[in-house]
Amino acid sequence: MSKNAYLDTISQNTAMGTEVRIVDRAGVGAVKCELEGGKARVELGKNIDARHVETGYGRLFFRYGKGLSASLKHLIVDGETPADVGHPNTTLTLRESVALVRYFNGILCAPAAKIDIPRGRDVWLMLLAPINNSPRIDVSKSLLVAEEASVSASLSAGEEGLRYSLNAYGSGFRRAGLELVKRINTGTSLTHGLERITVKQRLAEVKPGESIQSIWTPSKGPTELVLAIMRSFPSLKDITAILQALGCSVRNNPFLGPNVTPNPFTIGDGGPTEYRVRLTLNGRTVDEAEVKVFLVE
Repeated sequence: MSKNAYLDTISQNTAMGTEVRIVDRAGVGAVKCELEGGKARVELGKNIDARHVETGYGRLFFRYGKGLSASLKHLIVDGETPADVGHPNTTLTLRESVALVRYFNGILCAPAAKIDIPRGRDVWLMLLAPINNSPRIDVSKSLLVAEEASVSASLSAGEEGLRYSLNAYGSGFRRAGLELVKRINTGTSLTHGLERITVKQRLAEVKPGESIQSIWTPSKGPTELVLAIMRSFPSLKDITAILQALGCSVRNNPFLGPNVTPNPFTIGDGGPTEYRVRLTLNGRTVDEAEVKVFLVE
């Protein structure tokens, strides 16, 4: 295997019959991943001189301007244990994995482990897994209204997701809309400044005299379990490989830089993602409600 031809393989979990896509961008050799009881036990195949392993819930943040800026950090630390001699093992608790990417600015959040390497770049693991639980949704208010027109929207939480209806019975406006705004905010850092990504999804749009109703269903994460292994400061190729494993296409224009398809690219709901449903009139927000999504409890 060449220096840059790191593994991107499918590993069979014989205990659960579950396929795990392993994206090894740190060159750690054969990796074993076993799932049991809502946890994943990961064993690295290569001899690594490590001091300890820190587990929890982490984020990968990346931004492309004049060049790529990317790093990993823990948002929640569950615990820290001394590393096994030679081949560090770690156990991760399955939680929501979410990703929001616009152009080539993005945040991925998932269960993560940092393997502390003395006098070297640490190795990080991120486990992006599908969630099988039914969603629980909380809505701050059930009715959104536009004071200057006979336009309203109703919201309610159902077993499948968020039910909504948009009704525009009046006149004096061109269009009314309902949009879902997703935002992940992981704070600030010296490396990136404000770590925030916001994307908008149009739920409905009507003209005067029209009405529509439908349901928004939260995404339960990637279609398959993906274990990403990388160094503390991932490269453009590292991030591209991870996004491709999650089903996102990346194109790199030599003049404009990388971009993603679809744009924006999103997977997974819940976790650290903040949600708002906004009622708009002629493109202007006139009312909104906060929504909370819980996939794992």
